[in-house]
Amino acid sequence: MKFAKLFIPGPTHVSDNLLEEFSNPQIGHRTPEISQIIEYIVKGVQKLLYTKNHIYLVSHAATGLWEMGTKNSVQKGVLHAVNGAFSSKWALSSEQLGFQTKRLDFDWGSGVDINSVDKELSSGKYDVFAMVHNETSTGAMSNLDEISNLLRSKYPDIIWLVDSVSSMAGAKIEVDKLGIDFILSSTQKAWGLPAGFSICAVSDRMIKKSEKMINKGYFLDILTYEKYFLKNQTPSTPSIPHMYGMKKVLELIDKEGQENRWKRHMEMSKYTRDWVDSHNQKLFTKNDAISCTLTCVRNVKDWDIEKISQKLLNSGYRMDRGYGKFRYKTFRIPHMGNIYLDDLKEYLNVFEDLICK
Repeated sequence: MKFAKLFIPGPTHVSDNLLEEFSNPQIGHRTPEISQIIEYIVKGVQKLLYTKNHIYLVSHAATGLWEMGTKNSVQKGVLHAVNGAFSSKWALSSEQLGFQTKRLDFDWGSGVDINSVDKELSSGKYDVFAMVHNETSTGAMSNLDEISNLLRSKYPDIIWLVDSVSSMAGAKIEVDKLGIDFILSSTQKAWGLPAGFSICAVSDRMIKKSEKMINKGYFLDILTYEKYFLKNQTPSTPSIPHMYGMKKVLELIDKEGQENRWKRHMEMSKYTRDWVDSHNQKLFTKNDAISCTLTCVRNVKDWDIEKISQKLLNSGYRMDRGYGKFRYKTFRIPHMGNIYLDDLKEYLNVFEDLICK
């Protein structure tokens, strides 16, 4: 069976050389061989994120890391910036865990506004601030530098949690410089690997905060992961094929060069926005929240997205048709991971041929 090339925001296209890594033999998860692979991955992710923070490798969806973040940090209350579907779901997770939770709502398509965050944090009701860096549902990327400056200058005791599921490995995120305490991602977007594996970077003060927390359970307890991190292991049997894949991706990133990788993603974003403008469509995302990994288009020309989607599928491409309540009113064009400018041009040329017929 031949499958269409994925041009959806996740899972994204996995190149053949990465898929091959998943056919490597299984090895024991308590052997020196797996510890060597884990050590390589940890150092690679630290380099990618410009951090000395500890890296935990987790064999489940990043949704679970939402709860790892809050269960290990929230004592007073958590302020959630909500500007799309996934930041809303993270807030729902905190509510259902019973935390004192406040949703700070922003228009979908906009980034997180620091003035609103400042006003709410000044109440003193919260010890944790949680946000999504790149809201996959809308393609809105928030300015981490602005948030960092606010927290460092006025709220240095606040624990900062960041979901970077659709930005890590596609956007430059200088974790230590920013002061992010807990940043999470998963492999099926800008990492360009199959779904089912997640990564987080955890600061020393997040680990110390976890020591004060109760009722964390075992599986998502940071102290459990820390114990095994120090031995280059994982608490339970990991997805070893994903380990092979992560190692290979990091080798490819090292070969490409990190700065070149960030530049590639920004160039593809610019090319996509120019394409959108040339067809008299509009961006759904506000101009100050442009993403380098994903472009969300407002379908003002009322194109028949379902019809175009089917034609693209017949041509060998799987397109996005918009998320949730914005299906058909928007559509998203991903440009991350294993997608290069030539791939993007090829896809948009086929797309253009279909809408011009």
